[in-house]
Amino acid sequence: TLCFFSVSAQVRPVNDYGALGLGQLLKRLNTTASVMMIGAHPDDEDSALLAYLARGENARTAYLSLTRGDGGQNIIGPELFESLGVIRTEELLQARRLDGAEQYFTRAFDYGFSKTLAEAKSKWPEDVIKCDVVRAIRLFRPRVVISRFTGTPADGHGHHQYAGYISPIAVKAAADPKQCTDAGTPWQVLKFYVEQSFSDTSQPTLKINTGQYDPLLGRSYFEIAMEGRSMHRSQGEGRLELHGDQFSGLNLMGGAKDKKENKIFEGIDTSLTGLAEILRINDDETNRDLREMERLIKDADSSFQHGKPEVMLSDLVDVIKLLPPILRSDAFAELPIQPGPSVFEYKHLSRELAAKRLQTIGAIKRATGLQIDALANSETVTSGETFSVTCNIFYPGETRINVKEITLHVPPGWKSLRTNGPNGPPGPLPRRELPKEVWYFGVRGAEDAKPTQPYWLEEPRNGDLYRWPTGDNQTLPFQPPLVIAEARIEIDGTEVTLSQPVQFRYADPARGEIRREVNVVPAFSVGVDQKLLVVPLSDKDQTRTITVGILNNSSKPIEGVAGLGPDSSVRELKITASSSIFRLKSKGEKESIIDTITIPANTKAGSYHILQTPLILSESPIDKTMNTVAYPHIQTHRFYTRAETTVEVLDLKVAPGKVGYIMGSGDEVPDAIRQIGDTVTMLEEKDLASGDLSKYDTIVVGIRASETRPDMMANKQRLLDYVSNGGNLIMQYQRGNFAQSGLTPYPVTTEDKQGTTAGNVSRVVDENAPVKILEPTHPVFNFPNKITNEDFKGWVQERNAYNLVTFDPKYKPLLESHDAGEQENKGGLVITKVGKGNWIYCSYSFFRQLPSGVPGAYRLFANLLSLPKAR
Repeated sequence: TLCFFSVSAQVRPVNDYGALGLGQLLKRLNTTASVMMIGAHPDDEDSALLAYLARGENARTAYLSLTRGDGGQNIIGPELFESLGVIRTEELLQARRLDGAEQYFTRAFDYGFSKTLAEAKSKWPEDVIKCDVVRAIRLFRPRVVISRFTGTPADGHGHHQYAGYISPIAVKAAADPKQCTDAGTPWQVLKFYVEQSFSDTSQPTLKINTGQYDPLLGRSYFEIAMEGRSMHRSQGEGRLELHGDQFSGLNLMGGAKDKKENKIFEGIDTSLTGLAEILRINDDETNRDLREMERLIKDADSSFQHGKPEVMLSDLVDVIKLLPPILRSDAFAELPIQPGPSVFEYKHLSRELAAKRLQTIGAIKRATGLQIDALANSETVTSGETFSVTCNIFYPGETRINVKEITLHVPPGWKSLRTNGPNGPPGPLPRRELPKEVWYFGVRGAEDAKPTQPYWLEEPRNGDLYRWPTGDNQTLPFQPPLVIAEARIEIDGTEVTLSQPVQFRYADPARGEIRREVNVVPAFSVGVDQKLLVVPLSDKDQTRTITVGILNNSSKPIEGVAGLGPDSSVRELKITASSSIFRLKSKGEKESIIDTITIPANTKAGSYHILQTPLILSESPIDKTMNTVAYPHIQTHRFYTRAETTVEVLDLKVAPGKVGYIMGSGDEVPDAIRQIGDTVTMLEEKDLASGDLSKYDTIVVGIRASETRPDMMANKQRLLDYVSNGGNLIMQYQRGNFAQSGLTPYPVTTEDKQGTTAGNVSRVVDENAPVKILEPTHPVFNFPNKITNEDFKGWVQERNAYNLVTFDPKYKPLLESHDAGEQENKGGLVITKVGKGNWIYCSYSFFRQLPSGVPGAYRLFANLLSLPKAR
């Protein structure tokens, strides 16, 4: 059975419910239009155009993003890199649920902002990414492909240029059976467009009004799209749902440059009968059936009444009756293959009609009001564990429905068995559901079932490419659900099969009903509270502590012995545990063990790795941490990493002090400050409004606080007064209208007019770009650590971002760094005296360097914090 699933979104798309959803499905049934847009990142897509194509043209529509946005910034929390990629993948799914499109990816890892196509090519091998794009094209089968970018420096970001460069290459390769031979059945794209950029004022081949009002939906496509766009919360992409005309421009490639078009599918027969012609299939029986399907669907659409959807039911059921003969695996066996259509065309016809069957079944569900709910009694299960599933069938009134059978599709090695009732007590329900039918099942997971995690995180990355396991998940957002309920239902004497993923449902007191996918988790997992310990060189013994948490995820009690598995590099360190025996009786119970780590006197500088490996009795040692990514607007996901702590011994001197920290969009800098040796107080609204700020030696403002902390903006004068009275203020990078925010004591500008591919943002993206110390005698470079060029080695992803461009002469620039071929850049670290104190703007990316344990970043940041105590 062919079936397509997406991870359930948290948003509820009202446009797909009831009469609205049925009306759209009827229009989509009678067209074979399909289109794929290709870009580089989450948020690159033209959301309005996707919504217009999916809900206005009723085309199967998809967005292919080369990356998952892993190298971006996060305005809602501290997650970066892989965990941020999980968030942004989910945010794309939420947006697609609203605008009506589907979502695909390549294996490219977002390594951060890039200014050149050459750098992107060096990171992402062309043959690999080309075949990933080809795989997505062959899987989705678009008639039309739209490249979001041109492949030229006009695109700005090097990733954008790469997306524009690779798109036409992949479109051509998708039709060539000799290319990407393991990436699916060849597919011929009929039209290829490049979307017009914002700065292009020429007249495009095709201009589409995405602001059209749709009377069925009650909104314009642009309004719907902006609701979806606002799902990109980690990027701060909340948008106004503007009314009225809005336009997207497309330029047709490979055709007459001066030819103007009215429709994107102009010149393409998108009817069902046209499908056979496009695929060069001349079988009389197939063509007759396609004509009859087309007539039935038109009749259903014309007889559609929102108050009486059942009147079209017989036409939809007749469509289902026509489909099986066409879809039989042997239907084309006796047709001539040479000369004429190849087996590829027949495969594509079969898949196209299988998709039509799913759409028809969806229309039947809406017309009858039929609902299937498959609910598990637990969100997480362990290998070999049994859980129960309840399948409820609902439909209104007296309808022509007969439930023949419900089965559960489970992974290989799993077992499911129908039972007489649920396993275990049903839990308190003040209002009980009253389904027309209830089926109960017991499910037992395989003894060797692997923990559920995003398929692209199962193995470590290979440089800037994810390692994909073999299988059918490649290019998809996530793998399909573990357990799927299939209901075989008879309607008017015709059987249809409906599928529904099994989910866990619960009521959140504040948010109401929440649904989660069923996940396999390890029976127990181990985690550490400190993944990085920073220890200065010393001629005395030093001690640090790590709290090790052991979590029981199973319904059975576990007991074991705490243990450590240091690799050979930690023989110099001495490690003792506060307790060696642990016992966990029930699911969710956790025990903490404190490890004391002694770093002997005169331990050499370097990285020392400590692996936690508790031994569970009768089991193998465990060394995996379960990382959970959970936010209200997305599905929860888990992925697994080694339970490891890195002890970074470095040449670091400190001048301890009291630090107040104003958290912005979320980062791990406060913990790094504690590791340096300072005490940290997180400053809240009351502290900024009326607290005694003078008790802090230094106040640090977190990244993007000017966007996320209105309480700070309301009290910005108090921060300037704090500096004037002798305080030390470190302002990490800010975005938006920072220059006009009133946070700066003297005038600055932040708009870069050099004309680089970074647009108007001044940034240095090469993490190895040379750095020049402009004021070698300044205390920032001498107390308590002597800063040299060696301290700028080993940085990750970038040097800085959102630098000042021009600034009042009262500011003193301290560092200069720029990317190759660009003008000098002195706005990354500047300082000025304000009254008795220091005001510092620092856009060097400490929020990335400090969690990564970069020694030089710690030394320089310690100096900035220590400035009040410098002579």
